[in-house]
Amino acid sequence: MKNAKNHLITAVFTVTFFTVIDRVLGFVFKIYLSREMGAVQMGVYQVALSIFFLLLTATTSGLPLIVSKLTAKYETAGNRRAQHGTVSAALIVGLLSAVLVCGVTVLLRRPIGKLMASPESMVILLFMLPGVVFSGIYAAFRGNLWGKQKYTVMSVIEVAEQAARIALTVLLFLLGCNKLKATALSLSASCAVTAACCALCYFVYKGRMASPKGHIAPLVSSSVPITFVRASSSVVNSAVALVVPMILVGMGHTNEQALYIFGSSIGMAMPLLYIPITVVGSLAYVMIPTLSSAYSTGNMRSARRQIETALKFSAVVAAVFVPAFWALGTPIGKFVYDNADAGKFLSHAAWLLIPVSIENIASSMLNSLDLEKRGFLNYMIGSAVLFGILAAFCRNFTIDVLAFGLGASLTVSSVLDILCIRKRTGISLQFLTPLVLSALLVLPAAFLTKTVFSLLGYWPLLFSISLSALVGCVFMFVLALVFGIIDLGVVFGKKNPKRRLKSIAKTA
Repeated sequence: MKNAKNHLITAVFTVTFFTVIDRVLGFVFKIYLSREMGAVQMGVYQVALSIFFLLLTATTSGLPLIVSKLTAKYETAGNRRAQHGTVSAALIVGLLSAVLVCGVTVLLRRPIGKLMASPESMVILLFMLPGVVFSGIYAAFRGNLWGKQKYTVMSVIEVAEQAARIALTVLLFLLGCNKLKATALSLSASCAVTAACCALCYFVYKGRMASPKGHIAPLVSSSVPITFVRASSSVVNSAVALVVPMILVGMGHTNEQALYIFGSSIGMAMPLLYIPITVVGSLAYVMIPTLSSAYSTGNMRSARRQIETALKFSAVVAAVFVPAFWALGTPIGKFVYDNADAGKFLSHAAWLLIPVSIENIASSMLNSLDLEKRGFLNYMIGSAVLFGILAAFCRNFTIDVLAFGLGASLTVSSVLDILCIRKRTGISLQFLTPLVLSALLVLPAAFLTKTVFSLLGYWPLLFSISLSALVGCVFMFVLALVFGIIDLGVVFGKKNPKRRLKSIAKTA
């Protein structure tokens, strides 16, 4: 039991470590591209890239998850033939769907091109299409490695993909190639590198090709709902990007003002909110095979323990960072983007960290418990709440209404997800106690953070933000220890988790 817990903790930290490296490389790469290509070419590239990601989501997004679940199940049962047959089936499904989507895109290239702001975007998209095909190969082998819990190998491959793309792009730029086409070509090439690395690792770990008979239909039926959820997420995000500026224009703002308001809030502030919960995303990523294995073998005690611990962990991690964003939103916006409006929205939307974090982990759990279709329905209900709020406040709309709508949407989806998880596994709701306590403790922590920042007014902005944020996060962590939300004895295996949960309930 202790070894399993230590393995999970190690896996989470490993994935988090490499994810941070990958994101830093990606951030630096975007800065490099923007300086080399300029705003206009970046706009052309971004349009093509958005369509590329939509095609990618529509073809392969559900396959790795389902393959990972089935791999974990067959690995536990020792059924190697079924495991290899699943990978072969995923390879066929991924390749066929990718080729089909790419073929349709090529056939419809003229009407699609007319919808784009620049005809050149369609040309760039065509250079990216091989990447969709390579991703179809990648999805099958990645899912197997994921199910076998080869997290370090997968993380290294993803970092290698980013590094290969950067290196090839810089080389093509130095050789004087067309920068737009070179960037698109490097994307496809990096996808090929990833596919080759995953395939090599699959065979190194004694993987084989086997008959896909009997595996294709279950694979498709299970992956389609997940694909719908992720594709729907892209569609919902696109709809929000269209609807919100329209509402602002309807209230009397110019197009430029509407785009500025939307861009400073969603385009600038929201990405910052997702940075602190990288560890939650890593936990969700790592939990899927382990939870799937516990559930498939009927070990409901282990499944319940994993779920309850992960929900509590996600809530606490998110709450620790809320005071810093709440109290320091405006100076953070000024320092990062030189935009105070982005900072104001960041401050007002800081509370979204908690529902974002919980929804992230809960939706992953549904996938592990064979509740993908229910997860899709819950997401659509939450999205309906969002658009209902936007419609209700369309005449008195402010950007804070959007923050409220997003929070309400995520909260509704999270509650529905948790109810489904409880019905399937019988989890207790004891994690609600630390959740409520964490939310209450945000208030004094935010006050202290703001006070420290005001006392450092004469120091450089970066130093003032860093020190006051650190003080707020540490203070929040100490409060969590004092009120029994976090127990270091349980973390390091020195106390009985069940006994500690009872003491938490009594304290509350």
